[in-house]
Amino acid sequence: MARQKVRSAIRLTSWQEADDALRQIGENRRDLNAIENVMNEQIATAKATADAKARPLKESTAMLETALKEYAQEHRADMGKAKSKVLTFGKVGFRLSSRIKLPTGAAKVAAIIDKLLERGMQECVVYPPPKIDKDALKKYAPSEIAEVGASLEVEDTFGYEIDEDALAQ
Repeated sequence: MARQKVRSAIRLTSWQEADDALRQIGENRRDLNAIENVMNEQIATAKATADAKARPLKESTAMLETALKEYAQEHRADMGKAKSKVLTFGKVGFRLSSRIKLPTGAAKVAAIIDKLLERGMQECVVYPPPKIDKDALKKYAPSEIAEVGASLEVEDTFGYEIDEDALAQ
C-alpha cells in the first residue's frame, strides 16, 4: 500500500501511540469497507428490483414502437407531402438520413485516403493516424464520393417525438 501524507492536530509522543494509531486506522478502514460492501449490496439489489420492474415497460415500449413504425409506413400516403404528422401526444415522421459507407480493409481505406489527397479533398482526412472524416466527405456530391471509392447511402428513417406537455395534462 502507498504511504499517506497527512497533517493532523493529534500529536503522538511514543512508538506505542504510533502503533495504536496504525491499529485504529486499520480498524477504521476495515469498518469503512464493511459499510461500503453493504452499500454495494443494497445498490445491486435496488438495480435488480428496478430492472425487474422496468423490463415489462421496456418490452411494451419496443412493441409499440415497432407497431407505430409499421403503421406509419403503411399509411404514409395520409401524410401527403409532409414529412411528419402531428398527433395529440406527439408526432411521427420520416427524415432522409445519409451515411458514408467505406469498404472494409485497411488497404482499401488507405487507397481512399490517397485518392482524397490527390483530388485536393484534404478536409476529408484527419490526422494522426490518417482517418477519413465521413462528415466532411458527406458534403461532396455522390458522384465524387463514388470516384474515391466510397458510397453515400440515403434512406428514409422513421422517428417519433412524444409531446410531454400534452401527456402531462
